Amino acid sequence: MKYNICEIFYSIQGEGKLQGFPFVFIRFSGCNLKCPWCDTKYALKKGYKIEIDEIIKKAGKYRCKNVCITGGEPYLQPLKPILEKLKENNFFVSIETNGTIWQDIKFDWITVSPKKQGKKYHKNGYDEKFIKVASEFKYVITGKDDFKFIDKEIRKNIVLQPVNNDKKISKLIIKYIKENPYLNYQIKLQLHKILKLP
Repeated sequence: MKYNICEIFYSIQGEGKLQGFPFVFIRFSGCNLKCPWCDTKYALKKGYKIEIDEIIKKAGKYRCKNVCITGGEPYLQPLKPILEKLKENNFFVSIETNGTIWQDIKFDWITVSPKKQGKKYHKNGYDEKFIKVASEFKYVITGKDDFKFIDKEIRKNIVLQPVNNDKKISKLIIKYIKENPYLNYQIKLQLHKILKLP
């Protein structure tokens, strides 16, 4: 089986609760949303077809056993075969998704990052079936209005991430968290951007 891949690289996880851990990133090509502030626009078009065994080989050349499937939007492609192959090779497999497309697959860690653009698919921007399986939710905050978009019914960890590590927006997030002191809300900056890593 072949997948449409943008790139495979080794770095640290720069976002979310797994921030700071080493990961091999498998970036899938293509996305069903066109967010104006997207920081991986090159993944919308850039890509090449690659056999699943070749993906495993490329991921396996590092000593790291943590893999993050990201995009683009990975759920546009059938994920069960690659997950099974990665688990056969003893990888811890995380995935990042905008949550608009559902596949009933048990990853080790699922980060759902709802976008306003996803409201054309679902009321809250993501398929509610993710509520039970998601490990965390991540909202990219671009301004004050984005706080209204956060689904207040989510009980899992919610990361509020300022777009492009913007300082003014970071202060807005801190103010919002102080005014809404729920234990599942936290601010996280994009560590890989601060450190200028891939």
